[in-house]
Amino acid sequence: MPVLQEKDRAAVQQRFDAELTGDVSLTLYTQPDIGLYIPGRECRTCGQTQQLVEDVSALSPKIQLDVVDFYKNREEAAEQGIDRIPGLAFVSGVKGKPSYYGLPAGFEFAVLISSIIGASQQHSSLALETRRQLKALKEDVHIRVFVTPG
Repeated sequence: MPVLQEKDRAAVQQRFDAELTGDVSLTLYTQPDIGLYIPGRECRTCGQTQQLVEDVSALSPKIQLDVVDFYKNREEAAEQGIDRIPGLAFVSGVKGKPSYYGLPAGFEFAVLISSIIGASQQHSSLALETRRQLKALKEDVHIRVFVTPG
């Protein structure tokens, strides 16, 4: 059963049709729902996140989604920079390994959609001066952005 309401689905699909210029590969690292509670491996939002990302990726043939069992593929996850779940890796031609952790619901849903579009267009929405300063750095930088509903 789809998570997105029909009006939201139509709005996202319209935006994708207008703004996706290239293909985007997403890899969702999660855990399968096997019906068992395993202490230390609980993930309250994994199922919801998977369903939402599947709904979104189904809105455009330019989006390819792979769903990967985090616990069975820890080395692969580590190569993508994913160290917890749910973790969504954006695999694109841009430098770096952008990723998103958690359930992209509420205000964060818009961030997910914009991130998919940005990965498709292979460009940053950062200001030109910010990009210049980042390009001048001599070492790689790990940038983390934290958001909270509050």
